[in-house]
Amino acid sequence: MKINFIVPEISRTGGMNIIFQYANRLLERGHDVELYSPIIPFNLHKNGIRWYYFKYQVKSLLKWLRHGRGIIPKNMYPYKFKINFVPIMLNMFVRNADVSIATSWPTSYPVYNFNRSKGRKFYLIQDYEIWNSNVKLVDKSYTLPLKRIVCSGHMQKLLCEKFGSDSELIYIGLDRNRFYNNNKIYNDPPVITFQDHSLANKNVEGAIYTCEKLKNEYPSVKFRAFGVKKYHNLPDYIEFTENPSDEELTNIYSTSDIFLFSSRYEGFGSPPSEAMACKCAIVANKVAAIPEYSEHMKTAIHADPDDKDGLYKGAKFLLDNPGKLKEISEAAYIHIREFMNWDNSIVHFEKFISR
Repeated sequence: MKINFIVPEISRTGGMNIIFQYANRLLERGHDVELYSPIIPFNLHKNGIRWYYFKYQVKSLLKWLRHGRGIIPKNMYPYKFKINFVPIMLNMFVRNADVSIATSWPTSYPVYNFNRSKGRKFYLIQDYEIWNSNVKLVDKSYTLPLKRIVCSGHMQKLLCEKFGSDSELIYIGLDRNRFYNNNKIYNDPPVITFQDHSLANKNVEGAIYTCEKLKNEYPSVKFRAFGVKKYHNLPDYIEFTENPSDEELTNIYSTSDIFLFSSRYEGFGSPPSEAMACKCAIVANKVAAIPEYSEHMKTAIHADPDDKDGLYKGAKFLLDNPGKLKEISEAAYIHIREFMNWDNSIVHFEKFISR
């Protein structure tokens, strides 16, 4: 099949990694895969202007004029498919295909408006994308006549209950060549890690609060954070790694003992699964797909997202019970590598878009 993926822009994010995984693996299975991205990122505030975003769009255009394809981040995820940059996402700039796949709410509208020559129309939904966006248009996108694919039972339930929209649940896989740990060494004192992020739903303030409270009670414990860049004022005792490479991220997970996941809502929630695959015990708010791919007290510690001290209680339990920390780490490593299997995911995905 000829398959087109339509993305809002090229960026190094967890969601983009999933898109690249699907595109690469479909290509390996003999399909003709291309990805399309606009030179100027979509206006997330359609029917409205936000000057900060307008400046971002102008900056992106100027960067394209200077560097062309060089706007792809240097540490972008590996890809084997062709990436096309187009001035606007219209029929005339997109090749004819058997399948066209929207990958975010801004791309759902142009895919919906494609003519029949662009093939069957699908919508890959990884999250309820209401941040920094026109919420009315986000909501409307989930009712467009596109065949929807979701990454978690949580998202499937949300679309059904909130919008009356059906969807196909296909769990994403886990790159075992990227996330692994063949020689786990538990630290003494333990190391606790979390991710810094710009979005409010990530609740980074909750992770920082937890670290501060733990630091007061366990002064020898070490703390780390990572992110595309530092978005929050972190205490001096928290070691920060900016925009880690794949190898650096794997090393951070593998050499940490506890990973804090402070998000209040997500579509899936990939970082905890990555940490599990590197034998790092997770203490995670019970949101998104966390209760779907982990079990409380067996492969993870689940925290109540409405309890300000939920993450603190979970991390404290593991610090006070190092034997249980190791038990959960080892059990999670085995479980997540079986549950999140890219071979199963890509076969399911391929069959669904072939119908």
